[in-house]
Amino acid sequence: MKNKNATTTIGLDLDYNEFRAIQFSKNSNPTPTAIATIPRQGRRSLAPNADELNQLAQLLAQRGFIGNQIALAAPRRHASFHILDLPPASSGAPIARLALLEAQRSGSHKTDDLQIGFWTQPPKDPPSKFPSPYYTVATETQPLEELIDQFESAHLIPITIEPIETALTRTAARHDEFTQDAIHSIIEIGWDDSWAIITLGSTPVYTRKIDFGCAKIRRQLIDDHAMPTNALNYLLNPKNSTPDPDSYADRIIASLLVPILTEIVDQLDIALTYVSQQHRFAPFGIVYRSGYFAHLDQTAHAIAQRTGMPTINLTHSKSIDNPFDSPITPFESAQSPRLNIAAGLALSSTGAAA
Repeated sequence: MKNKNATTTIGLDLDYNEFRAIQFSKNSNPTPTAIATIPRQGRRSLAPNADELNQLAQLLAQRGFIGNQIALAAPRRHASFHILDLPPASSGAPIARLALLEAQRSGSHKTDDLQIGFWTQPPKDPPSKFPSPYYTVATETQPLEELIDQFESAHLIPITIEPIETALTRTAARHDEFTQDAIHSIIEIGWDDSWAIITLGSTPVYTRKIDFGCAKIRRQLIDDHAMPTNALNYLLNPKNSTPDPDSYADRIIASLLVPILTEIVDQLDIALTYVSQQHRFAPFGIVYRSGYFAHLDQTAHAIAQRTGMPTINLTHSKSIDNPFDSPITPFESAQSPRLNIAAGLALSSTGAAA
């Protein structure tokens, strides 16, 4: 009989394109015990329906996942991010209430019914006479509760819901080159949107949303180049380690990536400049590439050329070059960075630092 106490909660992330799930051993050196990337065929709604979730629950059991407790990311479409100057916690002020009021006043949401998460940022360099600001994430309550109800109806029980910032930082912080005194960044290239997340050590201090994602390239391939709906599959789940320069599809996709990567690195540069001005004595660290297209040399080159910082294809393992026990394949190289949010969510149940 499998011991569910020996494994972490199932980290589960989703977008319009796929479900991504991972589970680790629960010990001092967590290693993956089950991994799944499950396509969402023809889905036009981000919220999964009952049939889809029932099928997901069956597939997770078939693929070796243990238990039914899951950790989810807060719905990104209904979240906002704020840097707030609030009294220090030692003042006794109602910090959670004040953060909620500030998020409601921001105009970022159509409703005042919000859930709040927050943490203190590291002190500025040079020191300021003002208290360290709070990084606050606000999420609308209704879509959050609907998401929980949908999963519970399929007997998948969410026990943790957290922002992608803390999940991705937890995954990055496992790596040996992740230092606590440096300004690091994580570029998460998503299906609809992308994110530039800046950390000081293991503390997320700034997030910038980027209105570009993998779906934009898919639409252009279909609408502008009359390519089939599965034209991206070979790149997202490749058999070859690098695109073929003689392939028409490869050339088209590479050309479509140029403006997306340009916008991503432009926004990353803005985010890094802002944080570096707040923490002038902190050295620059590493740009971690995560999500779709993170494995491509074209992505790495665009980031390194603009920032001058070393860049790494982030994976859910401590080993950069070999995130699996066996030699890494091109398929694993492409899929592994898409599992980083799910990995960080799963690792929250091990007590790993965020």
